[in-house]
Amino acid sequence: MAMNEKMSSFGYDAVIARRALSSGELERGIKKAVSVHLPGRVAMSIRDRGVWLSQIVEVTLDGDEVIVFKIALGAGDPGTLFRGGSCSRVLREHGLPAPRVLAADASREIFGYPFIVEEWVDGTRMGVLLDHVSKAEALEIYESVGRLYGEMHSVHGERPGIWIDNPQETLGSPVDYMYRAEILEGSGKRAVEQGRVSHNTYHRVVALWALNMGYLNDFLPSLVHASAFPWTIYLEKGGNGWRVVKLTALDICWWDPAVDIASLRYPPFGEVSPDLWDAFQGGYGPLPERRRILLYAVMQRLMAIMGAFREPQSARNESWVETCLKDLDTFMDEIEGTD
Repeated sequence: MAMNEKMSSFGYDAVIARRALSSGELERGIKKAVSVHLPGRVAMSIRDRGVWLSQIVEVTLDGDEVIVFKIALGAGDPGTLFRGGSCSRVLREHGLPAPRVLAADASREIFGYPFIVEEWVDGTRMGVLLDHVSKAEALEIYESVGRLYGEMHSVHGERPGIWIDNPQETLGSPVDYMYRAEILEGSGKRAVEQGRVSHNTYHRVVALWALNMGYLNDFLPSLVHASAFPWTIYLEKGGNGWRVVKLTALDICWWDPAVDIASLRYPPFGEVSPDLWDAFQGGYGPLPERRRILLYAVMQRLMAIMGAFREPQSARNESWVETCLKDLDTFMDEIEGTD
């Protein structure tokens, strides 16, 4: 993938990072940023945690307080980074886990790039945990994740759509956008052009979504993560067991809960056993209609095989990419059987 290539991300473009900042650049910039945005505090240590969507830098302040800098290394509009801060604020307003944003700087005067500063929230990626915990703990994790998404999806908005800063000012139907951006164009078009799917499969997906656009646009707008994957959900174990402590890749908008349920039930580069899904549903409650879930699963399969979900390299599984295309036909057969 070319370094300046853009990847669709639910209403805006996320630009691939061009170059990570060096340790010297980070040290100079962090010290200046702390003095400007957190006057009276001192950066005691700096740990570069690498680049994923942005360059992530863990900073320990005097008093052992830990914060995180997220530096947007892309060449595009910094709105993607700052919108994540807006999403965190909305989650916190509804009692859902999200870090506090301590500062946001679009001036490019310190690092040469926009950045935000957040409180550090610990936790381990769900996908990593599931490789190391017992079956009993895995069931507990899925129930906790189900409970979190059930709470999130119970928050409703006035109208569907993504927002930039004000959740009441949305930019239009995410269903219409994703049909154009990912089914007709984007991942769908690139998949057929690159020989990942046949012309017949591509046209079948397009026709199925076109037939169901009215159905998909008829939903109660709910608070939706829109990036609910094993690598974006972080958990921590406390005295009361496992709990979700933060979500990342915040594409949050007012949409159909079936979007999240599709990616949780049929995660890219993995699978969920029936007993784990039963545990999830035990925490979540009644699920959206299966037809909705499968329609979004079809879209997400195309997006996953074309790398649209910005997954970390450790999560990507090329053998899954080659075999998941079978799911497309299975899903579409079932959808057509419900029409």
